[in-house]
Amino acid sequence: MMKKPMIIVVGAVGLALAGCAGTPPPNPDPLNLKELLIFSGFTLKVAVSQEDLDQIAGIPQRELLRVASSSRPLYIWVDAAGCRCYYVGGEDAYRRLEESGRLILNSIPNQLPAA
Repeated sequence: MMKKPMIIVVGAVGLALAGCAGTPPPNPDPLNLKELLIFSGFTLKVAVSQEDLDQIAGIPQRELLRVASSSRPLYIWVDAAGCRCYYVGGEDAYRRLEESGRLILNSIPNQLPAA
């Protein structure tokens, strides 16, 4: 009888952790570009093999790049040295990221002294 509750608890914890992994943060940290990318709809891809890592290492790092593909433009942000990963998104994700950036900039109070 003791085994059944343990299985339920372990299963519930596993489901909770799985839900956290793919859920974008409700209020991303405006200074954390990776959170903003996920929040905007970019997909995180991790380099699994050394070959994957070598491929993404050859792409300009930590810059949002537009990649022309045969069907539609894609945007990619690569961090081979840090997370060994890249983020990829389409036009919609890029627009949401732009809008997030505008909202963040507009929410920063003007700290410049009056001339």
